[in-house]
Amino acid sequence: MTISFNYPDGATPLTNDELFDLIPIYITTQGELNAVEQLNVAKALTWLSKQSLTTEEILTESFIKLLHKQIFKDVWKWAGKFRKTDKNIGVEWIEVPIQLRKLL
Repeated sequence: MTISFNYPDGATPLTNDELFDLIPIYITTQGELNAVEQLNVAKALTWLSKQSLTTEEILTESFIKLLHKQIFKDVWKWAGKFRKTDKNIGVEWIEVPIQLRKLL
């Protein structure tokens, strides 16, 4: 199967290794990926609306990772985990957990 993504200027391209972690096997275009991710975000918002959390519970690394997992769990195998590669946005991958803790 060939995946054909046309990235707009400034977008972060996916590596072949990252594409291997894509859960839906039928995706072949950026539009299909966007649609699946959008659906998963909607599901995550529904899940989030049912949570009864304090600010202290929300502002934790474990909750942020849980929320990330809810947003991407049906799309990416790496949902809820810190990235292991550098991107053209943000900090170096090794700094992500440190910077998140500082932010929280």
